[in-house]
Amino acid sequence: MHLPKTGVYAVRQGPLLAKNISTQLVGHKHLQPYKPQRHFLSLLTTGGRHAVASRGALFTHGKWVWLWKNYIDRSFMASFNLK
Repeated sequence: MHLPKTGVYAVRQGPLLAKNISTQLVGHKHLQPYKPQRHFLSLLTTGGRHAVASRGALFTHGKWVWLWKNYIDRSFMASFNLK
């Protein structure tokens, strides 16, 4: 399966991979296949606090996209904060 090089696939594959490894370690043979989503949102910073968003054939850009991306990125990183 050829997938674009994007973090969304790694993030989504991680939990399934962990489950499949656990399944194998306890001796079970039935593994769950990874089924990637067909369309996903791409948010790319373009500099100067601006970004571009695209999903399929739709796209937009501007400072508000950068603010949205910044919020998503910070929320994702905060989910790993182990205080």
